[in-house]
Amino acid sequence: MGSFTIKLPPAQQADIKAFFASHGFEFKPFDHAFWQGRAEGCNATFYKSGKLLLQGKEADVWRGLLGDESAEARPYSGAMSRQPRPAPGCWIGTDEAGKGDWLGPMVVAGVAVRRDQLELLWELGIDDSKAINDAKLPDMARAVAAACPWDVIVINPAKYNEMYSRMRNINRILEWAHARVIENLLEKGAPAEWILVDKFGDADRLRRAMGPLAQAVAYQARTKAEEDPAVGAASVLARASYLKSMARLSERFGLHLHPGAGGPALASGRNFIDTHGRDALGEVAKLHFRSTQQAGG
Repeated sequence: MGSFTIKLPPAQQADIKAFFASHGFEFKPFDHAFWQGRAEGCNATFYKSGKLLLQGKEADVWRGLLGDESAEARPYSGAMSRQPRPAPGCWIGTDEAGKGDWLGPMVVAGVAVRRDQLELLWELGIDDSKAINDAKLPDMARAVAAACPWDVIVINPAKYNEMYSRMRNINRILEWAHARVIENLLEKGAPAEWILVDKFGDADRLRRAMGPLAQAVAYQARTKAEEDPAVGAASVLARASYLKSMARLSERFGLHLHPGAGGPALASGRNFIDTHGRDALGEVAKLHFRSTQQAGG
């Protein structure tokens, strides 16, 4: 089955629809699109961003009739080429946020993606959250949560500090959280045939931390896995949840808490200590970070 994406001005959507209508296409509403038209051998979806997606055994014919000779690559083609064969129809991706941030929680998220959702995630702009403006993340996270099974674990600073005092290693905390998120998704009925994790430590240790449902599913951990749409979607959910938690902590303590571990975060940490005292710092900060000493905590 062919799949082609043609970039067109959104203002042309009515003319393109009329062209397909004259050739017998039938139309219906479609999420994030002006319309979707169907005929034997081809589905045509004109997204509001101006992308016209053609799918089906006759897709290349309709691409030619529209005069296009430079269709974009299939969504996430690079990531799809790195998946196992046969390709999974549904898979889980996980990622975390807040690991390197002195203030705020550590968050781990997982998303289960079906192969027929790739175009929708492409249209939403799903990517590694580090490449996306923070202001866009809440809306993107809501769209992902509406389309896909998901799970998020937020480890607030007080709980994080308690866990670190026992485990003495960030990766042990991450192993527990990633394994729990994956198991939660499988318990909810996600029909995953493969699990992909953005690698953060010993992949074998994470495998051993997984529950029985996850142990029965093929698994891979690799660096830069955010190119995969499931991991990218998890990255978006994790970062959005981290920022939401930071906003709640800031409101709770009546001052702005800055992400990161550099100068702005140190300044807001010092402000917190001046306002609420050193003993309360564990409510908002990861105490084993060097920033604690630098801030006077």
